[in-house]
Amino acid sequence: MMLPGLFRSLKCFAQTQLAGQIRCACLTSILPLLCIQACSAQDSSKERFAHWIEQAPPGIKRLIDIGQVTFDTNDPLLADNHKQGLTRFQFEYQYRYRFNEPASLGPNNRQSQNLTVSVNIQVSEVKLLHQVILKTYYQPEKPWTSRLLQHEFDHVSISTDPRLRILLKKCLGAPLRFEIPTQPPTDPLAQDPSALPLDKRIARKIQELMDQRVKELERITQALNDRFDRESAQGAESITARDSFFSDFFTRDQLQKSEFKFPEILDDYAKSIAKADWQEHYRWNAPP
Repeated sequence: MMLPGLFRSLKCFAQTQLAGQIRCACLTSILPLLCIQACSAQDSSKERFAHWIEQAPPGIKRLIDIGQVTFDTNDPLLADNHKQGLTRFQFEYQYRYRFNEPASLGPNNRQSQNLTVSVNIQVSEVKLLHQVILKTYYQPEKPWTSRLLQHEFDHVSISTDPRLRILLKKCLGAPLRFEIPTQPPTDPLAQDPSALPLDKRIARKIQELMDQRVKELERITQALNDRFDRESAQGAESITARDSFFSDFFTRDQLQKSEFKFPEILDDYAKSIAKADWQEHYRWNAPP
């Protein structure tokens, strides 16, 4: 099962804080014995996962590297979701933007009520991060032939699909164009964001539009992971005809059927993915 993580952006070199992270602490003053047992179990899990990574087949190691996969345990979370395993994904990106100082004069040199702002976006880096969550005492004799890890790493395959990486860059890096009021409200006590100076109002609007793009990319990715869960009966069945099954993932047709909210990028995107080697990508985790 795949759960979306949080998108994390570096805006003008200032990193936003991640919310909603799972934090845990040992209450040593109350339950010292339980803390020792829990920490010991965590250490044992880390050693087990490190050994798994060392023994992983070449294709799985490729997925671990490009997906920056980490392993963790969280029995309560799995119990709440009635699952044996979960995979979380995050997209991390860096971008810069530049806009020309918008003209405030309209026809006949009269002050316009709104400014039209055109923004060029440069996405310098996109990272794909994953966290595979398993039960504390899940210790299969041959982990990389287990159906559970096969299923979770198919989720990793979906959110590291080379077509998705191209989609991220094309969508996040598309130019922006919007209108913004020339003057903020006249009430000096107004707490509305529109009362900010013009440059800050423009920056806020840019971030708002980028957040909309991120939310849409997350929706598309999650929808394909949900489709995979349904077709594989939540991992009970392996996807054997992989080329056929994954062929339309992140294609223009699939995005159009999903009512992708930024259709203006699709023509250029379709050309860019024409030579994407997605078939080989999905073979890295093919069942033996």
